[in-house]
Amino acid sequence: GVPVYIAGSSLAILFYTLEKVILAPLLEKQDSNDENSLVGSNESIHVGGNDDTEEGGDQWKEFAKGMEGMYFIFVPFIPCLLWSLIVRYYWLKETTVSHEKKDN
Repeated sequence: GVPVYIAGSSLAILFYTLEKVILAPLLEKQDSNDENSLVGSNESIHVGGNDDTEEGGDQWKEFAKGMEGMYFIFVPFIPCLLWSLIVRYYWLKETTVSHEKKDN
């Protein structure tokens, strides 16, 4: 129930923050590199070498590209969490009222 929704909502917030704050510079650099490669398509392609290890290398760019939009998977947990908390609140309220009536 509620713990699952809390975990899913937390993952959605974590992935959104990761994409927008931490990985955004890598995605912007990759977009600008893609535009430059389209303009200079007649240049020779450099494969491997020491350039890949500068500023995180291609592995971090691939990771950033793979994480893009990952939070969309977990976003539905947020309304489910809110709904379950509302239903739980009214259910607990109803059970306490019925216990008080039973005791009298």
